[in-house]
Order: sequence, then structure tokens, then C-alpha cells
Amino acid sequence: MAEPVLSSLRIEPLNLAHLARCRVIADSGSLPRFQTFLISDWLARFEQRFPDILPSRSPRCLVALEADQLLAMIVIYPYNRRGTCWTLHLPELIGKVRNHSLREVRHDLLQNALHLGTPQSYSWVIRCPASDVDAIALLRELGFQPLRPYQSWLPPRLSINAQQTVLADSVTWCPINRHTAQLLWSVEQIGNFSHLRQIKDRHWLDILDRSGPGCGILMDGETVLAGCIRLTESSEQRNFELLRGMAWDTRLDRALPVMLARILQQGAPHTLVTDFDDVLLGQILEAQGWQRGAEQLLLGRSMWRRHIAHRNLHISRSLDEVFSRLRPQGTPLPNPTLGPR
Repeated sequence: MAEPVLSSLRIEPLNLAHLARCRVIADSGSLPRFQTFLISDWLARFEQRFPDILPSRSPRCLVALEADQLLAMIVIYPYNRRGTCWTLHLPELIGKVRNHSLREVRHDLLQNALHLGTPQSYSWVIRCPASDVDAIALLRELGFQPLRPYQSWLPPRLSINAQQTVLADSVTWCPINRHTAQLLWSVEQIGNFSHLRQIKDRHWLDILDRSGPGCGILMDGETVLAGCIRLTESSEQRNFELLRGMAWDTRLDRALPVMLARILQQGAPHTLVTDFDDVLLGQILEAQGWQRGAEQLLLGRSMWRRHIAHRNLHISRSLDEVFSRLRPQGTPLPNPTLGPR
């Protein structure tokens, strides 16, 4: 008996035909979400045509189909305005996979997403749960390397005490603007090692794109104590990242509970992400009722190359020409001798 022929797996950018033919989109009630991705994909293509004029801000979307049936999707976002680094989200399963394995669908989506960026795209980052061994193995196969571990925190279930929302002394809670973004960007740069800074390739203007409700900077004069920004490496808009300097500042003992209370009131976060090894910050979060969530791993893939000047063989000179300059041009003078006369 002849074996059945597997239908081909197609990876395509999201378009209007997918919204009209794929019933799974309408049945799941996610049509407005896909319409938003479609408009964003159109804007992203327009931005890529004029990279020197328009900053890269809009995401792109790819879908995996089998016989006009939508199986999964993947969304990639520009990580900086220059478009040199993009962040990927793990593929999201939508339909039922029958003739292909889940790993095959994930692999094809990720591989095609890596070729979806602009010509100046040199690096990619992705954040995934540290316990997802299959996803990490697949990403390692595609050239990603682990860069940094993170700890996610779930917000407390109890209501916030109103007395915790008042800052004492000279510490202030400032919004993210063009001035404070430069100060927070310096703190973020110091906290990352050189290879990670090269992969992210971020400018202080990129911090402005990560602001929103619940985001802000804890400052004392011109000194940044801590900052909260939106996490763009996640598909959820209510995921935040908490940043602070390398050394622990004792002013954080009193100011951090107030900062966390304002983040809860203004941003209603789904999760809050911190450095995995930040023990002191973890103790304050636990004291405020935050619960430890899943550990996360940031992986990166870089195509940066060091530019080496190639040797021009046409201007290379022979050894005779080089040593000819060492020969005396005039009549040699006699050398004095110290021998007997």
C-alpha cells in the first residue's frame, strides 16, 4: 500500500486572504487581534522601505498553514528604532496540527522569521521559560545562545495599602521622558555585559518606546535608584521589567515598596521581571506579597562581524623594492679601524 502524501506546510506573511478563509480565526474570537497584526505588518513593510527616515516600531506576523488551515503564528517586534535587533515571540499554536509535528511547525516559523527583518538586521533576541527544554534545544539549533537568566514575579492578591504610595525625603517618582530616559539607559547599559549590549544595540531613545502606564523612574535628584519599563520581549502588554544599579542603595529599602505599589495601581501588571541573581530585590518583593513565577531565559543570535581591512595585492611590493630603500644612496665613507698600524 502506498503511503499517504503529507500536505505541504506553508509559511506566509499574514494577509487578508487568511482572515477571510481561516475559520479558526473567527471561531476563536481573535479576529480583532489578527486585524491589528495585519495593519501593523503593512506599516512595518513601509518602515523597512525607508529605514533612514522612519524608525522601526511596527511588528511583523507570519502564519503557518496546511491546506488553507491556520496552524500557528509568530510575531516579531523591532527591539530598537534602528531595526538592527528584533525580538521574537515563541510560535503560538492556533489550529490542530495533524500531518506535521509541533517541532516542525515551530522550526519553520522561527527559521522564516529570522529572514523577515530588514537588510540591516544583525541580531535577534527571544525570551522563553527556562523549563521549556524543547524550545531551548530548538533555539540552540537555530543559532541562539543563552545570554541572561531572569526571574518573573506574580503580583500580590491583597489590596494595596494607601500609606505605601507616599515617598519620603527627596526621592521622587518621575515619568519616562527624554531626560530621564537617558539616565535610565545608562543604568541599563552598565548592568549588561559588552556582548549583550552589542546584540541589543539600543539607544536611549528606545527607552521611550518602552514606557506606558505603570512605568517610571525612582530618582533622588539626578541619581537613578530604580526604573520600571515595559517588557517588549513578551507577547503580553502588561509585563514589566524592574531595573536598578549594580550596587544596592539603602534608599531602596523605603522607596521600593512605594514604587511597587504605584506599579500595581497604574499598570496592573501581569508579571514583573527582575535579574535572577538579585537577592535583595527578591526579598523586598516577597515581603510585599509578590510570588515567584517561572524562571526565564533570554537567548540571542548575532550576525555582527568585525570588519577587517582586506589586503590589497595590487599595491604589495616585492622584497627587493622594500630593501632597496635601506641601501645607501651616496658613496660609502671609510670605516675607522683600531688595529695596529
